[in-house]
Amino acid sequence: MSLILLSVNESDIGSDFDRFALTRLLEDSLRVALRGLIERGVVDEALLLSTCARTEIYIMAGQFHSTIDEVAAVFAEVLQLSTSEVQPVTRVLYGKAAIRHLLRVAGGIESAVVGESEILAQIKQALSAARESKIVRASLGRYFERALEVGKRIRNETLIGSGHVSVTSAAALLAILDEDAPRQSPPRVGVVGSGAIGSEVARVLVDKGATVTIMSSSDERRSLLEREFVGVRVASTSDLVAQLGSLDTLVMAGSSEPLVLDAAMLDGLSGLRIIDLCRPRTVDRVAAQVAGVTLLDLDDVNRFVSAQLAERMEAVDSVELIIESELEDFGELVWLGDMGPVLRSLYEEAERVRSEELVRTLRRLGENDQKVVEELELLTHRIVSKLLHQPAASLRQRAGTDGFAEFLEDFKMIFQL
Repeated sequence: MSLILLSVNESDIGSDFDRFALTRLLEDSLRVALRGLIERGVVDEALLLSTCARTEIYIMAGQFHSTIDEVAAVFAEVLQLSTSEVQPVTRVLYGKAAIRHLLRVAGGIESAVVGESEILAQIKQALSAARESKIVRASLGRYFERALEVGKRIRNETLIGSGHVSVTSAAALLAILDEDAPRQSPPRVGVVGSGAIGSEVARVLVDKGATVTIMSSSDERRSLLEREFVGVRVASTSDLVAQLGSLDTLVMAGSSEPLVLDAAMLDGLSGLRIIDLCRPRTVDRVAAQVAGVTLLDLDDVNRFVSAQLAERMEAVDSVELIIESELEDFGELVWLGDMGPVLRSLYEEAERVRSEELVRTLRRLGENDQKVVEELELLTHRIVSKLLHQPAASLRQRAGTDGFAEFLEDFKMIFQL
């Protein structure tokens, strides 16, 4: 089985990423679709990593091209798009390259805010969700567990996480800092979304003295929030519009249900600041034109912290050195897992043909002399070994390099493995 990654990233396609970002309901639907591929034997394992800036599907599979087509098809179906819209924007990585990308994500150097800490919680949450959905077993689970360990090592041994720069802390600061409009004290902030990002934003706001209302669509989650947060109001997202008049700032940090604020909902509100951290966006861009409403999104949050990233950027080289050192162990396991079964099949098939032809020849010759039989046995072994040496050496030499997936597919086709 080989590791394959299909990735759609905001850094690659810009604002068009909104069409490929997943709500929680779409995440659940995609995991169900991936489980269907597992049941059909198309893939062996799968894991979905969905954040505000990336949608990535990691899979373990025996085939390459056909598997990519099948996974892209179910991804497109969940998004209600055509495969012709999905495939051109999907980056495909294989084996060691996929592992390198995962470690870069875990290390925080693939994030818009370099070194942000939320990604480790998101990877852990993605692994947990995949296990609950029964789409991850041993191999892929181990890769992600190891990636989490590497991510922690990177933050312990480098300055990539220095300071207090993160999406959540930046959003919290923007929620209570407004030089253009006087705020009552303490500022009143509503947070929609009780996942990892929403909960962390609420926690930072509470620490900074804000009056916080956190909203969730789940009765069970609201009950947990009431126990988790002392002094924080808990409300249903169905009451959001009614809550707006009593807020200075609204932070949109995700919801399990599709939720979009349009200009009509905001009409008549004065002095309201909205920070939309979601992808796809949950606030209509036209809302920015409503008098008295200020609309900020992830791009604004990222710009807010960019000036504070100099020290972190200096740590990127150290992070990449750690990743490359980890790949020495990680990558070898990946390409051995890809290549080992193919080489084994090659030699087993060659041995089967050699044995059958030798038996047939000895029977035709009526040869019973044990020494002759042994010499012919040795001779045919040597011939097979010499014939297979160069193809096997070429495969080992190409293992883990760019284009190895295609090379391996061609290799299997040539030898009919």
